[in-house]
Amino acid sequence: MGAIQQTYEVLAERYAGLFRETVRPIRRVGREAEFPLVYADGRAGEVARMWEPLMTGGEFVPQYDDPKTHSVIEALTSAHGRIEVEVGRATIELVLGPYEDLWQLEEGSRRLVRQVAQIADQLGMRLLGFGIQPRSRASSALMTPKRRYAYLARAAGPAWWRFTTTAADQIHVDITRTEITDVVNMLNLLSAPLIALTANSSVYAGRAGRYLSGREGLLGALGEHRAGMTPGPFNSVEEFVRYICRYRCYVLRRDGDFRHYNRPFEEYLRGHGPDIEAYLWHEHYTWNSARPRAHNSTIEIRPACQQPHEDPLVVAALALGWVEALAKVRAFVQDALAHPWTSMQRYRRETIVHGLRSREPVERFVEGTLRIAEAGLRGRGRGEEQFLRPLWSRLEQRKTPGDRARDLVRSQGVAALVDAACYHL
Repeated sequence: MGAIQQTYEVLAERYAGLFRETVRPIRRVGREAEFPLVYADGRAGEVARMWEPLMTGGEFVPQYDDPKTHSVIEALTSAHGRIEVEVGRATIELVLGPYEDLWQLEEGSRRLVRQVAQIADQLGMRLLGFGIQPRSRASSALMTPKRRYAYLARAAGPAWWRFTTTAADQIHVDITRTEITDVVNMLNLLSAPLIALTANSSVYAGRAGRYLSGREGLLGALGEHRAGMTPGPFNSVEEFVRYICRYRCYVLRRDGDFRHYNRPFEEYLRGHGPDIEAYLWHEHYTWNSARPRAHNSTIEIRPACQQPHEDPLVVAALALGWVEALAKVRAFVQDALAHPWTSMQRYRRETIVHGLRSREPVERFVEGTLRIAEAGLRGRGRGEEQFLRPLWSRLEQRKTPGDRARDLVRSQGVAALVDAACYHL
């Protein structure tokens, strides 16, 4: 026990040391925005068809899955952002930032989204502001042929295919090493009101589904609490690292190649010691609702579906506001809930199905969290709180975009949803 204890202590110290000591004068924010790419009838599109026309002007530089063969382009990079193909060959991801504020993020997002949507339109495809493929089912046929994905699919089993259809709006916010455990705890707890306000994946496999957030509901098939809210809080970085190491490590990476492993990562540590590079690779394939990202010293907030194109920054505003007001978040949760993790786990399960119509753990709980986010943004002094306005409207009406999408499909069909949710040039 002594050797593994020492390994964890060293690993946790190395991990925390990758995060910055102090926050900048203003926290920066970034966005990984995933969008379903579809044809007019809602069938899955093909991101690979986008590469050649996007590269025509010389702005974008390709990055290959295998630099030796150049057989699969996995991303294009430019001065304005990065365009990637996700696990699903019909899911395009735009990596934006970091920016100093939401106004800059809005401008960067608008530029890149429009650029991609124009190419998609030329190819007869549509870019949806939606959180899941509305018609095509999750399957191996939808998987992007990256080498690592074949190994991960073999290790994770059929649950892996869930990633081939989902589309999230994932936000990164600057944090320091002393904030790691607190922000992981609080943002995992707040994943429930985040889902309640942003559920937008209610139509999948060609029909209205059971979940308003089909993305979160279906990813539960991964098991082990590997996706979603952590089962409890952490008291230290070491405790958090131990928790991540209990998950199975699906695949090991060595010298640009991959090896099937599929055992708890702790077993690897017993034989190899505190290997920080191996840990970071393993950690990347765990998907809790809030996870620290050492390579850029941020917290990544993961559970929101992609939003309608008319409300592109609501998730970023909510996440940034909460991180800026972390002490207020903690005090609010402690005052409101006698048993925060039990209460929020129950509420989270309900929000995935019912969104804002779920029974809140205490009266006006979501309103309280929204006010805290608003105060956090107002404290930055840049007028960013106005990006929360659509969420206040949703709360007043007790309707998410997922409610509207489901109603539309029931009355007019999937094609009507595609037309309503696509980016209109």
